[in-house]
Amino acid sequence: MDNKTELDTCTSTDETDEYRFGYTHEEIERLKYQHQVWAKENQRFISRAGFNTGATLVDLGCGPGYTTLDLAEIVGPGGKVIAVDRDGERSLPLLRAQAEAAGLLNIETMAARLESFDLQEESVDGVYGRWVLMYLPEATVKPLIDRIAKWLRPGGVCALTELCNYRHIHIHPKNKYLPEIAGALIRAVTGERGCNPEIGNNLPGLLFSAGLEVEINVIIKAVRATTQEWLWPDALFRNHLPSLVEEGFLAQSVFDDFLAEWEARSKEPDTIFFSSPMMEVIGRRS
Repeated sequence: MDNKTELDTCTSTDETDEYRFGYTHEEIERLKYQHQVWAKENQRFISRAGFNTGATLVDLGCGPGYTTLDLAEIVGPGGKVIAVDRDGERSLPLLRAQAEAAGLLNIETMAARLESFDLQEESVDGVYGRWVLMYLPEATVKPLIDRIAKWLRPGGVCALTELCNYRHIHIHPKNKYLPEIAGALIRAVTGERGCNPEIGNNLPGLLFSAGLEVEINVIIKAVRATTQEWLWPDALFRNHLPSLVEEGFLAQSVFDDFLAEWEARSKEPDTIFFSSPMMEVIGRRS
């Protein structure tokens, strides 16, 4: 299957211009497991968006394409999914391999920066994105939303999910170190590019300003220690907090104390991890 299109191909070696957590094998596997943990919530969201058989959809910031495959199944052979991601070296080849193995011939991949990515007006029926706009410079998000609204055909749908309150990440029983962990994650994601890790708060207004009819919903994921789903937050903290220490966003002593308490709590079945609230926004073009 040769369904690769190069558009504004990413060749920059500047790490500040990439996805905050990188494209390592470990991160791609973490994203896969994260997708599995959130699968039911994501399917409900996609169902509310009403993507139909035969539609042309765009998957913004598709990464390795775990949701892309779901969207391709929905639109069927008569539809198409345009999967866009800046990582054309690792993520998109993995997506193409998975699509070929699944016999999905209706996926077109594009290596592009979303800050400048564009399509023809009224060329697609739907746009999907999850946890992607938070990694873009905030100043580029409104222009992107305005472009998305122009891509949509009459009756088209834009469905986006983003964090809306990172600081409300929570563990029960309470962990005194978690506020510092959340603050370090916020500073790291914001970075030098001026990203907004709580961009979900802005999305309803941005979609409305772009002329779309807006529906909103907020969800929180809760997982218990000693269950399989606990591996999701566990991988986030173990894989990424050490780099925050190395880069000066988090004190080594705080990380050490947090990890020791986290490991102890992970063995207690009454421990619960609550995600940051997620803003689900659906914008429809009348």
